[in-house]
Amino acid sequence: MARLIRQSDTIRQDFYTRIQSKIRREKEEHQQRVMREIPFLGDILSPCAGFMFDIDQITRSIKGDVGERHVLNAAVRRLPHSWLVAQDAIIESQPERFAQIDHVFIGPPGIFLIETKAWQGSYLVHGSEWRRRDRYRWIACSSPTRQSIYHTTVWLTWMQQYVSVSLFQKTAPHVHPVITLTHVDWIRATRTPVPIVVGAGRLMDYLLSQTQEVLQESEIEEIARLIAFYPRCKEKKSPVCPKCDQVMVSRVARKGSFRGRRFYGCPNYPYCREGCDDPKVVDNQ
Repeated sequence: MARLIRQSDTIRQDFYTRIQSKIRREKEEHQQRVMREIPFLGDILSPCAGFMFDIDQITRSIKGDVGERHVLNAAVRRLPHSWLVAQDAIIESQPERFAQIDHVFIGPPGIFLIETKAWQGSYLVHGSEWRRRDRYRWIACSSPTRQSIYHTTVWLTWMQQYVSVSLFQKTAPHVHPVITLTHVDWIRATRTPVPIVVGAGRLMDYLLSQTQEVLQESEIEEIARLIAFYPRCKEKKSPVCPKCDQVMVSRVARKGSFRGRRFYGCPNYPYCREGCDDPKVVDNQ
Protein backbone atom coordinates (compact mmCIF):
# COMPACT_ATOMS: atom_id res chain seq x y z
CA MET A 1 0.00 0.00 0.00
CA ALA A 2 1.40 3.41 -1.01
CA ARG A 3 2.04 5.94 1.75
CA LEU A 4 0.61 9.47 1.69
CA ILE A 5 2.41 12.80 2.03
CA ARG A 6 0.52 15.68 3.59
CA GLN A 7 1.48 19.34 3.55
CA SER A 8 0.71 21.48 6.60
CA ASP A 9 -2.57 23.38 6.88
CA THR A 10 -0.63 26.66 7.20
CA ILE A 11 1.05 26.14 3.83
CA ARG A 12 -2.20 25.16 2.19
CA GLN A 13 -4.06 28.15 3.63
CA ASP A 14 -1.39 30.48 2.27
CA PHE A 15 -1.80 28.88 -1.14
CA TYR A 16 -5.59 29.09 -1.15
CA THR A 17 -5.40 32.76 -0.17
CA ARG A 18 -3.26 33.38 -3.24
CA ILE A 19 -5.63 31.38 -5.42
CA GLN A 20 -8.63 33.40 -4.29
CA SER A 21 -6.77 36.61 -5.04
CA LYS A 22 -5.86 35.30 -8.50
CA ILE A 23 -9.46 34.25 -9.20
CA ARG A 24 -10.70 37.72 -8.22
CA ARG A 25 -8.21 39.33 -10.60
CA GLU A 26 -9.19 37.00 -13.43
CA LYS A 27 -12.88 37.68 -12.80
CA GLU A 28 -12.31 41.45 -12.94
CA GLU A 29 -10.28 41.08 -16.15
CA HIS A 30 -13.06 38.91 -17.62
CA GLN A 31 -15.68 41.54 -16.84
CA GLN A 32 -13.51 44.36 -18.20
CA ARG A 33 -12.96 42.40 -21.42
CA VAL A 34 -16.75 42.14 -21.86
CA MET A 35 -17.03 45.90 -21.31
CA ARG A 36 -14.39 46.56 -23.99
CA GLU A 37 -15.71 44.11 -26.56
CA ILE A 38 -19.42 45.03 -26.16
CA PRO A 39 -19.37 48.67 -25.01
CA PHE A 40 -23.10 49.33 -25.44
CA LEU A 41 -24.28 46.22 -23.60
CA GLY A 42 -21.31 45.94 -21.26
CA ASP A 43 -23.12 47.38 -18.23
CA ILE A 44 -25.84 44.77 -18.64
CA LEU A 45 -23.74 41.76 -19.58
CA SER A 46 -20.78 42.35 -17.26
CA PRO A 47 -22.49 41.06 -14.06
CA CYS A 48 -23.73 38.04 -16.02
CA ALA A 49 -20.20 37.37 -17.24
CA GLY A 50 -18.97 37.45 -13.67
CA PHE A 51 -21.68 35.01 -12.60
CA MET A 52 -20.86 32.61 -15.43
CA PHE A 53 -17.16 32.87 -14.55
CA ASP A 54 -17.97 31.81 -10.96
CA ILE A 55 -20.05 28.87 -12.18
CA ASP A 56 -17.24 27.77 -14.51
CA GLN A 57 -14.69 27.88 -11.69
CA ILE A 58 -16.93 25.83 -9.37
CA THR A 59 -17.61 23.25 -12.10
CA ARG A 60 -13.91 22.82 -12.81
CA SER A 61 -13.18 22.39 -9.10
CA ILE A 62 -15.87 19.72 -8.63
CA LYS A 63 -14.77 17.76 -11.69
CA GLY A 64 -11.13 17.97 -10.59
CA ASP A 65 -11.91 16.64 -7.12
CA VAL A 66 -13.77 13.64 -8.56
CA GLY A 67 -10.90 12.69 -10.86
CA GLU A 68 -8.27 13.13 -8.14
CA ARG A 69 -10.17 10.85 -5.74
CA HIS A 70 -10.27 8.11 -8.39
CA VAL A 71 -6.50 8.29 -8.83
CA LEU A 72 -5.73 8.42 -5.10
CA ASN A 73 -7.94 5.43 -4.32
CA ALA A 74 -6.28 3.38 -7.07
CA ALA A 75 -2.80 4.35 -5.83
CA VAL A 76 -3.51 3.34 -2.24
CA ARG A 77 -4.84 -0.04 -3.39
CA ARG A 78 -2.25 -0.99 -5.99
CA LEU A 79 1.11 0.69 -5.41
CA PRO A 80 3.57 -0.99 -3.00
CA HIS A 81 4.82 0.47 0.29
CA SER A 82 7.99 1.77 -1.39
CA TRP A 83 5.92 4.49 -3.15
CA LEU A 84 4.91 7.82 -1.63
CA VAL A 85 2.00 9.90 -2.93
CA ALA A 86 1.22 13.60 -2.44
CA GLN A 87 -2.22 14.78 -3.51
CA ASP A 88 -2.79 18.40 -4.52
CA ALA A 89 0.85 19.26 -3.84
CA ILE A 90 1.88 22.93 -3.85
CA ILE A 91 5.39 24.07 -4.71
CA GLU A 92 6.92 27.49 -5.36
CA SER A 93 10.06 27.78 -7.47
CA GLN A 94 10.45 31.54 -7.04
CA PRO A 95 8.30 34.28 -5.51
CA GLU A 96 4.76 34.15 -6.96
CA ARG A 97 5.68 31.37 -9.38
CA PHE A 98 4.06 28.26 -8.02
CA ALA A 99 2.33 25.13 -9.21
CA GLN A 100 -0.49 23.01 -7.85
CA ILE A 101 0.14 19.43 -8.96
CA ASP A 102 -2.78 17.02 -8.68
CA HIS A 103 -0.57 14.07 -7.65
CA VAL A 104 3.14 13.54 -7.13
CA PHE A 105 4.21 9.89 -7.13
CA ILE A 106 7.70 9.18 -5.79
CA GLY A 107 9.06 5.64 -6.07
CA PRO A 108 12.17 3.68 -7.03
CA PRO A 109 11.69 4.43 -10.78
CA GLY A 110 11.64 8.21 -10.23
CA ILE A 111 9.16 11.07 -9.77
CA PHE A 112 5.88 11.27 -11.69
CA LEU A 113 3.89 14.52 -11.83
CA ILE A 114 0.28 13.70 -12.61
CA GLU A 115 -2.17 16.14 -14.14
CA THR A 116 -5.63 14.63 -13.62
CA LYS A 117 -8.69 15.64 -15.62
CA ALA A 118 -12.23 14.32 -15.13
CA TRP A 119 -13.22 15.64 -18.55
CA GLN A 120 -16.01 13.96 -20.47
CA GLY A 121 -16.56 13.89 -24.22
CA SER A 122 -14.23 13.38 -27.19
CA TYR A 123 -10.80 14.97 -27.75
CA LEU A 124 -8.20 15.31 -30.47
CA VAL A 125 -4.63 16.00 -29.37
CA HIS A 126 -1.72 16.87 -31.62
CA GLY A 127 1.50 17.91 -29.91
CA SER A 128 0.46 20.39 -27.23
CA GLU A 129 -2.80 21.40 -28.95
CA TRP A 130 -6.10 20.04 -27.60
CA ARG A 131 -9.50 20.15 -29.28
CA ARG A 132 -12.86 19.10 -27.89
CA ARG A 133 -15.77 17.86 -29.97
CA ASP A 134 -18.77 20.15 -29.83
CA ARG A 135 -21.55 18.45 -31.80
CA TYR A 136 -20.28 18.62 -35.42
CA ARG A 137 -17.10 20.62 -34.94
CA TRP A 138 -13.82 20.52 -33.03
CA ILE A 139 -13.02 23.57 -30.89
CA ALA A 140 -9.78 24.49 -29.14
CA CYS A 141 -9.65 24.00 -25.37
CA SER A 142 -7.14 24.42 -22.58
CA SER A 143 -4.05 22.25 -22.90
CA PRO A 144 -3.16 19.83 -20.06
CA THR A 145 0.06 19.19 -21.99
CA ARG A 146 1.27 22.77 -21.57
CA GLN A 147 0.17 22.70 -17.94
CA SER A 148 2.16 19.51 -17.32
CA ILE A 149 5.28 20.94 -18.94
CA TYR A 150 4.95 24.06 -16.80
CA HIS A 151 4.61 21.92 -13.66
CA THR A 152 7.77 20.02 -14.57
CA THR A 153 9.73 23.24 -15.06
CA VAL A 154 8.57 24.63 -11.71
CA TRP A 155 9.31 21.31 -9.99
CA LEU A 156 12.88 21.07 -11.28
CA THR A 157 13.65 24.69 -10.36
CA TRP A 158 12.23 24.18 -6.86
CA MET A 159 13.96 20.84 -6.25
CA GLN A 160 17.35 22.16 -7.36
CA GLN A 161 17.24 24.68 -4.49
CA TYR A 162 17.03 21.99 -1.80
CA VAL A 163 18.73 18.76 -2.83
CA SER A 164 22.43 18.13 -3.35
CA VAL A 165 23.94 18.56 -6.81
CA SER A 166 24.53 14.82 -7.11
CA LEU A 167 20.94 13.93 -6.19
CA PHE A 168 19.54 16.54 -8.56
CA GLN A 169 21.66 15.32 -11.46
CA LYS A 170 20.63 11.76 -10.68
CA THR A 171 16.91 12.53 -10.34
CA ALA A 172 16.23 15.25 -12.94
CA PRO A 173 16.18 12.90 -15.98
CA HIS A 174 13.63 10.76 -14.16
CA VAL A 175 11.03 13.45 -13.42
CA HIS A 176 8.12 12.53 -15.70
CA PRO A 177 4.88 14.46 -16.34
CA VAL A 178 1.83 12.31 -17.07
CA ILE A 179 -1.74 13.28 -18.00
CA THR A 180 -4.59 11.11 -16.70
CA LEU A 181 -8.14 11.36 -18.04
CA THR A 182 -10.54 9.57 -15.70
CA HIS A 183 -13.89 10.02 -17.46
CA VAL A 184 -13.15 10.74 -21.13
CA ASP A 185 -15.33 9.00 -23.77
CA TRP A 186 -12.87 9.03 -26.69
CA ILE A 187 -9.44 10.47 -27.43
CA ARG A 188 -6.88 10.34 -30.22
CA ALA A 189 -3.40 11.72 -29.50
CA THR A 190 -0.45 12.11 -31.88
CA ARG A 191 3.08 13.37 -31.26
CA THR A 192 2.28 14.45 -27.72
CA PRO A 193 5.37 15.24 -25.59
CA VAL A 194 3.59 14.12 -22.41
CA PRO A 195 2.13 10.59 -22.01
CA ILE A 196 -1.67 10.43 -21.80
CA VAL A 197 -3.41 7.55 -20.04
CA VAL A 198 -7.14 6.94 -19.76
CA GLY A 199 -8.43 5.81 -16.37
CA ALA A 200 -6.87 5.54 -12.92
CA GLY A 201 -6.28 1.79 -13.40
CA ARG A 202 -4.18 2.33 -16.51
CA LEU A 203 -2.18 4.99 -14.70
CA MET A 204 -1.28 2.41 -12.06
CA ASP A 205 -0.35 -0.06 -14.82
CA TYR A 206 1.92 2.60 -16.34
CA LEU A 207 3.64 3.36 -13.02
CA LEU A 208 4.13 -0.32 -12.16
CA SER A 209 5.60 -0.97 -15.61
CA GLN A 210 8.51 1.36 -14.77
CA THR A 211 11.01 -1.18 -13.48
CA GLN A 212 14.23 0.82 -13.34
CA GLU A 213 15.70 1.37 -9.86
CA VAL A 214 16.69 5.04 -9.70
CA LEU A 215 15.92 6.27 -6.18
CA GLN A 216 16.88 4.63 -2.92
CA GLU A 217 14.49 4.59 0.02
CA SER A 218 16.38 7.37 1.83
CA GLU A 219 16.23 9.58 -1.27
CA ILE A 220 12.50 8.97 -1.67
CA GLU A 221 11.99 9.95 1.97
CA GLU A 222 14.12 13.08 1.55
CA ILE A 223 12.11 14.35 -1.43
CA ALA A 224 8.84 13.56 0.36
CA ARG A 225 10.02 15.55 3.39
CA LEU A 226 10.78 18.54 1.16
CA ILE A 227 7.28 18.44 -0.33
CA ALA A 228 5.70 18.31 3.10
CA PHE A 229 7.77 20.95 4.90
CA TYR A 230 9.71 23.04 2.35
CA PRO A 231 7.45 23.65 -0.67
CA ARG A 232 8.24 27.37 -0.78
CA CYS A 233 11.19 28.77 -2.69
CA LYS A 234 14.40 29.44 -0.80
CA GLU A 235 15.01 33.05 0.09
CA LYS A 236 18.32 34.22 -1.31
CA LYS A 237 20.31 36.05 1.34
CA SER A 238 22.70 38.87 0.51
CA PRO A 239 26.39 37.94 0.87
CA VAL A 240 28.58 39.30 3.66
CA CYS A 241 31.74 41.32 2.95
CA PRO A 242 34.73 39.11 3.87
CA LYS A 243 36.75 42.16 5.06
CA CYS A 244 34.19 44.30 6.88
CA ASP A 245 31.78 41.55 7.99
CA GLN A 246 28.78 43.61 6.86
CA VAL A 247 25.90 42.61 4.61
CA MET A 248 26.59 43.66 1.02
CA VAL A 249 24.16 45.79 -0.97
CA SER A 250 22.91 45.31 -4.52
CA ARG A 251 24.36 47.76 -7.06
CA VAL A 252 24.57 48.25 -10.84
CA ALA A 253 27.92 48.80 -12.56
CA ARG A 254 28.01 52.22 -14.24
CA LYS A 255 31.13 51.88 -16.36
CA GLY A 256 33.62 49.38 -17.73
CA SER A 257 33.00 46.09 -19.53
CA PHE A 258 30.34 45.13 -16.93
CA ARG A 259 28.33 48.35 -17.32
CA GLY A 260 24.65 47.76 -16.56
CA ARG A 261 25.33 44.50 -14.76
CA ARG A 262 24.01 44.01 -11.23
CA PHE A 263 26.40 42.96 -8.47
CA TYR A 264 26.83 42.99 -4.68
CA GLY A 265 29.24 45.51 -3.16
CA CYS A 266 30.43 46.42 0.30
CA PRO A 267 28.44 49.24 1.96
CA ASN A 268 31.77 50.87 2.95
CA TYR A 269 32.71 51.64 -0.66
CA PRO A 270 34.97 53.41 -1.70
CA TYR A 271 37.00 52.54 1.42
CA CYS A 272 36.34 48.86 0.72
CA ARG A 273 36.09 47.61 -2.85
CA GLU A 274 35.02 44.03 -2.15
CA GLY A 275 32.25 42.76 -4.46
CA CYS A 276 30.72 39.66 -6.01
CA ASP A 277 28.23 38.69 -8.69
CA ASP A 278 24.50 38.87 -8.02
CA PRO A 279 23.37 35.18 -7.83
CA LYS A 280 20.23 36.03 -9.83
CA VAL A 281 22.39 37.33 -12.69
CA VAL A 282 24.61 34.24 -12.61
CA ASP A 283 21.60 31.88 -12.56
CA ASN A 284 20.06 33.54 -15.64
CA GLN A 285 23.18 33.34 -17.78
